[in-house]
Amino acid sequence: MTCKLLLLDIDGTLRPAGCSTIPAENVAAIKAVQKLGVKVAIATGRSRAGVLPEMLAGLRPDAWICAGGAQLADAKTGEFSVHRLTPEEMYALVDFFEDYDLPLRFSFHDANYAYIGYDEFKRLEKELKLDNHIVDGEDQEQHLVEMPFGAFGMMPQSLEPAFTEKYGYLDLDIVHCPPDSPACDILQDGVNKGTGLLELAEHFGIGLSETVAVGDGDNDIPMLQAACIGIAMGSGSENAKAAAAVVGPEAAPHGVADICRQLWPEAF
Repeated sequence: MTCKLLLLDIDGTLRPAGCSTIPAENVAAIKAVQKLGVKVAIATGRSRAGVLPEMLAGLRPDAWICAGGAQLADAKTGEFSVHRLTPEEMYALVDFFEDYDLPLRFSFHDANYAYIGYDEFKRLEKELKLDNHIVDGEDQEQHLVEMPFGAFGMMPQSLEPAFTEKYGYLDLDIVHCPPDSPACDILQDGVNKGTGLLELAEHFGIGLSETVAVGDGDNDIPMLQAACIGIAMGSGSENAKAAAAVVGPEAAPHGVADICRQLWPEAF
C-alpha cells in the first residue's frame, strides 16, 4: 500500500510507560518517514494544551487529533474542527462526580482544568511521570469562557450503572484506559479518534486506503478500525490488540521506530 497519513497515539505508544518524553529513536524514525512525504498526526486523549513541547523531544507532527477526537488541527493552518460538550453534559458530569467525590477535569484551549480533585491529579501525574498541563479549576468557572472539548475522570467501573441510570439519555461515551482502571475519557457520542481520522483524512484529501494508525489503548480502537492498517502495540490492551489488523512490537524501548522501519525501509 501507499501510505500518506500515519496516526500515532502518544502515551503507551510513542512514549512508552515510564518515559517522560518520546524516545529519540522514535523521533528520528518519524522524521525520516516525513521526509518521504508521509503526513504524521498525533492522535491523543490529551488536549493540545496537554502536549508540552518538551515531551515531543523535537518531533513536529503535521497534524493533531487531540482530546480523543474533539480537537483537530493542521500544523500549518491551525485548528479546523472542534467538538464541545454541551452545558447539560458538562453539568451532569460535575454533579455525578461531586456526588461521589471523584476527580474530574475538563479539556480547554489553554489547559486542563481540574474541577474536582486537583491534588489527586497532580499526585498521579508525579507518580506516573506524566504532565498534562493540569491547573486548579475548582472554582468551576472556565466553562463560562468556553465550553470544554471533553472530560477525564476517575470513575470506578462499578459506578457506571449508576451514571447510566441517571444520565444515560445523554449518550456520553466513557472509555477506561487501561480498561480495568477507574481512569476514563468521557466524550460526546460519536466523537473519538476514529471519527477524527475521518475528518483529518478528508481535510488533507487522503483516502482511507492510504492511512495507518498505531495505538495501544481502548480509546485507540476506533482509529485502529477506521484506518486501512491498524497496528496495536504488543504491550497494548487486549481489546486494542483484538481490534487491530496487526499486533506490533512492544512500545519500549522504541517500538514505533521499529514499525516505521518495517513499513518504510526505504527511509532508512
